[in-house]
Amino acid sequence: MKKIYLASPFFNEKEIKSMETVRDILRQKGLDVFVPSENQSAKEFGTLEWRKETFESDVNGIDNADVVVAIINQGNYDDSGTAWEIGYAFATKKPVVLVNVTGETINLMIADSLHALITSYEELLAYDFDKLEVKPYMEYVW
Repeated sequence: MKKIYLASPFFNEKEIKSMETVRDILRQKGLDVFVPSENQSAKEFGTLEWRKETFESDVNGIDNADVVVAIINQGNYDDSGTAWEIGYAFATKKPVVLVNVTGETINLMIADSLHALITSYEELLAYDFDKLEVKPYMEYVW
C-alpha cells in the first residue's frame, strides 16, 4: 500500500473542507494517508515543545511517504507551510502530486517541482498512484 503525505493548509473552513475531501478520496482508494492535522503533538499548542514535536512528526511523515499530495487553493500565493513541504519533498526526491481545483495560475517554483497536476476531485479519484503518470503544469507561471 502506497504511503501518502497530505500537505495542505487547514486554517479556515474552505481549507479544511478541501483537505477532508482530498483525504477521503485518497483513503477511499486504499492509500495509507498521513495527515499533519491528525498527527500534531499533544503538548500545549504553540509551545516550543509542541512546535518541535509537530515539526519532527511532519518531516518524518514526508520521509516515510512514497508520494506527497499537496493542495493549493490560491494559485500564486498559498500557505507557506505547504510550500515548504512541497520543497522538502522535491529535495528528497519524493514525487509531488499537486491538487489545484481552482484553475488559478501556479507559482514557478511550485509548478516545476510537481510530478503531476490534478485539477479536479474526479481526476484525483481516477489517478493511478501505482503508475504515477507524469502530468506537468503547462500553463503560465508567476
